[in-house]
Amino acid sequence: MTAHNASEEPWRLERLARTDGRVRELLRILTREAPDDESSLGEGVWVRHVTAMHDDRGTLVAHISKSLAESSWLPVIGAVLSRAWNGEDEGNVAFKVLGEPAVIPLSDILKAEGPG
Repeated sequence: MTAHNASEEPWRLERLARTDGRVRELLRILTREAPDDESSLGEGVWVRHVTAMHDDRGTLVAHISKSLAESSWLPVIGAVLSRAWNGEDEGNVAFKVLGEPAVIPLSDILKAEGPG
């Protein structure tokens, strides 16, 4: 976990830790238990595929694996992370795929679409 200006504003790191805890709790609620583990399937995805979180002046940038970026889990992780970050009165979430130059905004992942 890293943050912009963390040395002068250590609370930014503390809120990243709280956000991580909220994400894990929400994923435990929303997803079933993993058959060979004590955690839920969603929490396992979070732990294995979200490699870092960075608070960039209120925008949370989650660094993720390429396999998560290509997975149907990404919208689930995006929605849960957005809800957890919103608990810190911040709403901006983006994703950075390892090895890719661009940052993907949450709005590109959670498109406002529904059943036709």
